[in-house]
Amino acid sequence: MHTTAKRSKSKGRNLLLTAIVWLFALLFFAPIYIVILNSFKTKSELMVSAISWPKSFTLDNYATILTHNDFFPSLLFSVFIVVVTTTLTILVSSLAGYALARWKSKLSGGIMLVFLSTLFVPFQVYMVALIVIARDLHFTGNAIGLILIYVALGMPVPIFLYRSYAYSMSSEIEEAAAIDGCSKLQLFFRIVFPLMKPITATVAVLNALWAWGEFLVAFLVYGNHKPMTIPLSQQYFYGTYNQQWQLIMAGFVVSTIPIVVFYILMQKHIVKGIAAGAVKG
Repeated sequence: MHTTAKRSKSKGRNLLLTAIVWLFALLFFAPIYIVILNSFKTKSELMVSAISWPKSFTLDNYATILTHNDFFPSLLFSVFIVVVTTTLTILVSSLAGYALARWKSKLSGGIMLVFLSTLFVPFQVYMVALIVIARDLHFTGNAIGLILIYVALGMPVPIFLYRSYAYSMSSEIEEAAAIDGCSKLQLFFRIVFPLMKPITATVAVLNALWAWGEFLVAFLVYGNHKPMTIPLSQQYFYGTYNQQWQLIMAGFVVSTIPIVVFYILMQKHIVKGIAAGAVKG
């Protein structure tokens, strides 16, 4: 009797959890559904209703986006910014994280705490100071300045992940390599860094997702110089008296495809890397 009651209670709990999961899934996918649906509508259909099914699916919005003079230069420029930013972030944060993990000092934890504390400060607090410094260093209006600022802003979490991952790695191989005459850099790039592949994939995905869709920093630092990043190029479809929402939706869909494909290809490494990097901290 008690066993049957427990089973029914457990089944009811599972059904409730399943219903909650589906509810959250619907909440997350509803905006995606609306964006994709409206990207196939004409402007007049979209103005009537944003959630109704289109009378006829049209590809004119996608044709307009793809034939827009600024789209492909913006796409290539965004890929360039993301690739260089992600590469530099991985290089610097892996070295810093490994060094902090192997530095047997209380200062190591203090420095890591300082890095992580920057995450609790809203960007708007230091936004003006950042732009003033960037202007004084001639970082505004050029890709190099934008990349360096992206690398600096995106550094705390990757350093934390690499440091935590390095803590979980055995130091015996490193000691053997040092005895064989490896220098510090040789030891890191030939032995340690290849072993960090799971967390490197995680950092690459997280950083690429952020840099690909970032708008505010690019707008403040890079401005309206051409070629623009994909998020910056989208602003041309917003007007004071006329917003071309059908083109905005189609632009969102097209610009999201490359980063979604990258995420799908790398997703098997993400959970593995985060789980391994969270072993110690």
